[in-house]
Amino acid sequence: MRGVQALQGTDRLWRRPDVVVVGAGIVGLASAYELAERGLSVCVLEAAEPGAGQSSRNWGFIRQQGRAVEELPVMMEANRMWQELPGRLGADLEWVQGGNLRLTDQPERAEEYLGWIETATGYGLDSRVATAREVSEIVPGFAGSYELAIFTPSDGQVNPVKAVAAYVTALPASQVEMYSGCRAREIVTSGGAVAGLQTDAGFFAASAVVLAAGAGSGALLRRLGYHVPVHLVAQTVSLTEKMPRLTDACVWTGRVGFRQTASGQVLVSAGGRGEMVIDPSALGAFVSPRQLRQALPMYWKNREYLKIRPRAALGGLATAVGRDHLDGPVRHAAIAEALMAMGEYFPGRTWRTVTAWGGTIDGTPDALPLLDSVGPGGNVVVATGMSGHGFGVAPAVGRIVADLVTTGKSSHNLSPFRLGRFADGTAKPPQHLL
Repeated sequence: MRGVQALQGTDRLWRRPDVVVVGAGIVGLASAYELAERGLSVCVLEAAEPGAGQSSRNWGFIRQQGRAVEELPVMMEANRMWQELPGRLGADLEWVQGGNLRLTDQPERAEEYLGWIETATGYGLDSRVATAREVSEIVPGFAGSYELAIFTPSDGQVNPVKAVAAYVTALPASQVEMYSGCRAREIVTSGGAVAGLQTDAGFFAASAVVLAAGAGSGALLRRLGYHVPVHLVAQTVSLTEKMPRLTDACVWTGRVGFRQTASGQVLVSAGGRGEMVIDPSALGAFVSPRQLRQALPMYWKNREYLKIRPRAALGGLATAVGRDHLDGPVRHAAIAEALMAMGEYFPGRTWRTVTAWGGTIDGTPDALPLLDSVGPGGNVVVATGMSGHGFGVAPAVGRIVADLVTTGKSSHNLSPFRLGRFADGTAKPPQHLL
């Protein structure tokens, strides 16, 4: 991997790869890997370092449970791919197929989950209602109250840091070159075709560009005449001291989400709660009343999880446009709330935080990703706006990207993920949480 300084003043960089991938998060890395597997030469450009954003800061849940019906087939393929990835990448990802347990004490949510199970089983997924006895077997000693529990045994978990590192190491040097500290500035077109990418370090000629830069993809697309209504959500995650085995499952109660790592530490987050990041670039994404109307149902459906704090909003508005959103603030109050809940769920256990971190999620108004081929000749492939699902779904998205680049089509129905759905009003109301 080369830094931006290594690019300047050298003739050794690839001047014409087959594909340039913008963004070395888990989606960009998976895309580069799948493209290289098909024999294409790839340059991966990253403004920071590989996995520097949410790709290495997420919960590590590999979750089919609760996905929107449009996204479910893609996530089911991703689940199968995660099980194969340790062998394909030649690395231990700490994959554990302990299932996903979702508990709710809200009757309205319980009805939604029952309906979702009926739909999911029609796709062949092994989701089911879990009895009280099963809950006690999945999470021994759990003392929380709940209205309904649902469980998907085939779901799992991996270590996000190890997954990012495994992808980076597995990228074949003969096919892929990666440059860190290299910021993309503009997709260059010529004669009705994609000519390449202008960056801080110079011009990369290529006939196809993959945008996997999260919220950063929006600025590049706007230069091509596309508006991307992406908002940002900041979340805090903490990691506890090692403790005796708690569970192999990924658990979400509405108050907290948690999983126990291979080392025995417990990753705890405040149940998906986050803060909307309000800054000029976020406001600029909603360029029409129609897009604003599409965003409001998303916020209302998730109002118990998405908070807008006036002081934080004012601070964001005072920040310069185009800032990086890699490091979010750690909300210590959120950590305290989460650990208080864990103490109630597991009486007698002591919960101490070793470390905590903040990160940001890029989301769309309907909480579905953007997967599309746009631009001249359809040679700009968009894989962004993953709405908090990017890590789990990444292997399958990488395969979809490779399909779009090489054949222009996918075996999956990508119409729900079109970029133009927000402009033409065909986007649906959000069906699930971030």
